[in-house]
Amino acid sequence: MLRVSLLGNLGVEPETRFTQRGAQMTVFRVAVNQLRIGPEGERHENTEWFRVRVIGRQAEYAQRLAKGSRVFVAGRLVIGQYQARDGAQRTSYEVFADEVQSLSARPREMDSEPVAAGVSSVGARQNGDEESTEELEDLPF
Repeated sequence: MLRVSLLGNLGVEPETRFTQRGAQMTVFRVAVNQLRIGPEGERHENTEWFRVRVIGRQAEYAQRLAKGSRVFVAGRLVIGQYQARDGAQRTSYEVFADEVQSLSARPREMDSEPVAAGVSSVGARQNGDEESTEELEDLPF
């Protein structure tokens, strides 16, 4: 099993879905920038995109994130291959997150639930959730 920790920014608004068993799942994409200095001192910047799935109780909190939010994500990495529209082979990165934290000043507020300013945790590890990431692997989307 590959585990990763990512520090990046949300590229799109989180999307809420439900599993076949009715558990809430939040899906979003995170852009992670890598800076590398070449032998001549030149800067090379590369951005990798990761699709993140959060399931169970923590998904309710992850939906509060907004496009552009700085986040920390930890979870199981799944690497896939696909053929793009132009025919080129591409690599996809998907993280089944068990920890997500907002590092932005204020996550989006939901209904009347208060949100503290500063660094706020969007949820703790979800080991107690009934749904498992194994169920997600069978989803058609």
